[in-house]
Amino acid sequence: MARVLHHSYNDLIEKAQEIFWLKGYKGVSVKELSEHLEVSQSVLYNKYSKEMLFTGSLDFYTTTYSDPFLKQLRETTEGLESLKLFFYELIAALLNKTFPKSCLMVNTIVELRNENQEVVHRYDDYLEALKNSYLVVLEKAFALGQFTKKNRMDDYAEFLLGMIFSLSILYKFKTEEELHQFINEQLSFIQ
Repeated sequence: MARVLHHSYNDLIEKAQEIFWLKGYKGVSVKELSEHLEVSQSVLYNKYSKEMLFTGSLDFYTTTYSDPFLKQLRETTEGLESLKLFFYELIAALLNKTFPKSCLMVNTIVELRNENQEVVHRYDDYLEALKNSYLVVLEKAFALGQFTKKNRMDDYAEFLLGMIFSLSILYKFKTEEELHQFINEQLSFIQ
């Protein structure tokens, strides 16, 4: 017997995000998705596509996790110390499983690099927002005299982007202390 749709689109997006975060886009079949969402496959074929739910999940991730985290970072005033604390919070979220499996957007970039323009658009926006947030904090750090090479700020922001990808792997086999040491060492390159 077909299951009736008892969920709003936003409920479906939030629930779909769970399975996409754990298995990735390619790792989830329409059948698995319909079972996870408790809707019939025909609903997914006729009303919501797997791709639509996936891109909606990325948008939900951005507004629920990324945007508030970055807003908090941009509002800090301690410069490089703010960046260190930002990465420490990210480490804590990774280790205590706030994120079911690394960063959803990083996972998506690795899995679907340039395969789908809708997805590329979303992760390009994510990376730009992340880089711009780093630049805001770096401006404050420069104003505080915490480094002297203002002309390197864009390079430093790109370097910090790489740290997100590094942490998405390193947290799986390093201790919290080792991850903090990694962050401290990486931030020492900003001069």
